[in-house]
Amino acid sequence: MAALAGRTGTLKKNAVVIAGVRTKTISWSGGSINVTSGEDAGIRQLLEESAEEQIDISFDGVSKASTIAVIALNGGTRILTDISLDLGHGVITGNFRLASYEEGLPYNDAVTFSASLESSGAWTYTAA
Repeated sequence: MAALAGRTGTLKKNAVVIAGVRTKTISWSGGSINVTSGEDAGIRQLLEESAEEQIDISFDGVSKASTIAVIALNGGTRILTDISLDLGHGVITGNFRLASYEEGLPYNDAVTFSASLESSGAWTYTAA
């Protein structure tokens, strides 16, 4: 895997950059479906499929534009459609809900921030 400078990461909506991303954390989870019955002698049996799958994304960045802050602080919908995040080894795209936003004090005309997204519907991962 090629190295990626953290400062080159971007969060895009409809292919337009809405935030520069320096650090990111991706968390996938899929709830198990337990189908254990009396014939299984007390040994758990799980289906291969997940009951529910989700991806949560946390990221920190620096922004001179206020796009992500406007989404977070203006009220209205928090569902962001057509989002893409470059992970360095691939890109995740889909619809996400803005779940949290935290802003630091401006420094050199830029604002530091932390935010998190939760998947809403199907997503795609495209390897680099």
